Amino acid sequence: MMSGMGPGDNVVGLIWHGQVIEIRDADGQRQQTSDGPLGWPEDRLGGALAFVSFGLTALVGSLWPLFARRSRRHAKAATMVRWHGVGIGATAILALWVQGANEWPMWAIPALWGPLALLLLASMVGFAVAALRGDLDDDAPPAP
Repeated sequence: MMSGMGPGDNVVGLIWHGQVIEIRDADGQRQQTSDGPLGWPEDRLGGALAFVSFGLTALVGSLWPLFARRSRRHAKAATMVRWHGVGIGATAILALWVQGANEWPMWAIPALWGPLALLLLASMVGFAVAALRGDLDDDAPPAP
């Protein structure tokens, strides 16, 4: 209950996604409820997982060709790292969406994202190693 209010006082409630997230009294004083969107730590965790995971792989994938110039294999490996980073970031957003849609607790975000991120990380390492070995090069003769 808002301080300074008594039983029977008129209030206005702001509803968002079916939940009352803010109460306003006749004097215009506002108070957020526990259902308010500003206090959701799940959004911050999901955003941090998405941006940090994508940001780190994008940084590695962007700096790699700078240090290994004139090597098509290193450039292809860096491209593999960058594209897998997109996938890792997208899985964090997907995990946040699934957690929010099902109203699961916050620990569900890393529980969903972790195994998927590990699979994508293993795939990224495999593709980068294959690119460095030349296994991803097109050895087919050009068509006449």
